[in-house]
Amino acid sequence: MNQERTAGDAPINSTAPVDAQPAVSGARLLAETLAAFDVPVVTYIPGEGVLEVVDALAVHAPQIALASFRHEAGCAYAAQAIGQLSGQPGVCVVARAPGALNTTLAVHTAFTDSAPMILIIGQASRAISGREAMLGYDDFTKSFGSLTKWVGVIDAPERIGEMFARAWSIAMSGRRGPVALVLPEDVALAHVRAAVPRLPSAPRPSIGDEDLAALREMLRQASRPMLIAGGTGWQPRSLTRLAELAHRHAIPVATTYRRRDLVDHDDDVFIGEIGIGIDPALAARVADADLLIVLNGRLGELNTLGEGFQGYALIDPAPDRHAQRLVHVHADGSELNAVYHADLALLADPNAAVDAWYRESAAQTDPWVAPGKLDDRRQWLAGARAARLAFVLSGRSEGPVDLRAVYATLNVALDGDAIITSGAGAYAVWSQRYLKHRRYGTQLGPKSGAMGYGLAAAIGAALVSAPTRQIVAIAGDGCLTMHVEELETAVRLGVSLLVLVINNCAYGAIDGAQRRMFGRSVGTELGMIDFSALAQAFGAKGWVVDETAGFAPALAEALAQPGVKLIELRVPRSVGKPLA
Repeated sequence: MNQERTAGDAPINSTAPVDAQPAVSGARLLAETLAAFDVPVVTYIPGEGVLEVVDALAVHAPQIALASFRHEAGCAYAAQAIGQLSGQPGVCVVARAPGALNTTLAVHTAFTDSAPMILIIGQASRAISGREAMLGYDDFTKSFGSLTKWVGVIDAPERIGEMFARAWSIAMSGRRGPVALVLPEDVALAHVRAAVPRLPSAPRPSIGDEDLAALREMLRQASRPMLIAGGTGWQPRSLTRLAELAHRHAIPVATTYRRRDLVDHDDDVFIGEIGIGIDPALAARVADADLLIVLNGRLGELNTLGEGFQGYALIDPAPDRHAQRLVHVHADGSELNAVYHADLALLADPNAAVDAWYRESAAQTDPWVAPGKLDDRRQWLAGARAARLAFVLSGRSEGPVDLRAVYATLNVALDGDAIITSGAGAYAVWSQRYLKHRRYGTQLGPKSGAMGYGLAAAIGAALVSAPTRQIVAIAGDGCLTMHVEELETAVRLGVSLLVLVINNCAYGAIDGAQRRMFGRSVGTELGMIDFSALAQAFGAKGWVVDETAGFAPALAEALAQPGVKLIELRVPRSVGKPLA
């Protein structure tokens, strides 16, 4: 991060009329708009098309930390993580076509994870548009149109504030997600008299009285209700209230895939996570429930995986075949009835929905549990909780490093607010099953299946978290090497984080899938890398663990030190999901 920067001229006076404003460059207007919106960090790689913006940020918005990465995917993953954790869009600045197109998987990840993010793309001047400019690409609306919620092209400097405020609002409204803003160089360089825009407020639709009455009646009659919480945009108070409601009405709570930090795992209402690696007992209970309340979760293939990795099998999408009554609450109307036809579809912000339910339930004007059903529900909840505890207390690991013991050690050593990031691969099933989450905002993992995500996301988390907060990135050897260059970024930026590498010298998830399908694998074997030595080459500290007993002392030593640390766990190629 650039720590020493010029103070620059006095900021634009946002309250003065336009004709009284000084004439400033479009790049400066953008920089001061980001500062006015309290953007804490801008991730970027300097390059053609954004040199004016980067310089304006350094000079005119010194309160914004500038974090330069090694690869555009890394800075975009970090911005996605910042958006998911901070509750406002993460901002990433990238250069013309080579830089912008390098971000596409990360932008797709922000979309699938419903993380608010604004990608600012530098573009050649309008005068040479369509002439195959150097490093050029003429229509980012096509390449990013299906990956984002909106692509805006800023065609005049006086519209910079308007377009950025619109991008912010779109990223934060409904189902949160990424937007892209294209800024031609001549627009960034041109001078204009303009005021900095006001921060837009996001709409928070709630549940009406009639819908609350309908929900209450469905819940009153249910003997085996289940609540599945998911999505982004939650407030801690609303999650606390949700847990209170679950206790009050004896409703077990599961989370959607990679949203398991929405409920304290030590809370007796928490019963697990659906999606990849679902506990078979939990899948059976979903099938046995007579009422499912899906709150802020999306019912795509990942969240409806059944036995045999078959999508849309956990719940039957045919309205005449799924046994449960279904209540679906989501802030984006396009998610409702998209695949599953709900008995009650409610367009509402999750926090507003929970707050309305909480107030109505507390009033006790009409009971939410029919006479005689509360004992049945308590038994239903107790059974679901017992099955969850049995699941996390079972399973074994193959080889000299017991991964179940590794995560038991982590559970003891890590603080309750430690942030855990991971990418994609068979290794992630272990943390999903055994690693506890106690607070909201402690889990980052891509639903897109993006390998290489975990390290860059951990850097993003470190940039917006207290320096003393523990941050752990978990990766497989194949996953980490997708973007291992960001180890140098972490060292250079001066953040503290720990990387755990599960090294089995293979693309483990695909290796296992090939062997199940064909009895053999092709192209999944990887060469041996000494990750401890590699970490040291980047300026980090490294340890190697090749037996279970070595992990606890290595972890204690790593956590006691500041800076970037890496522990390599060497496991057999055959390590996959936990054995029975």
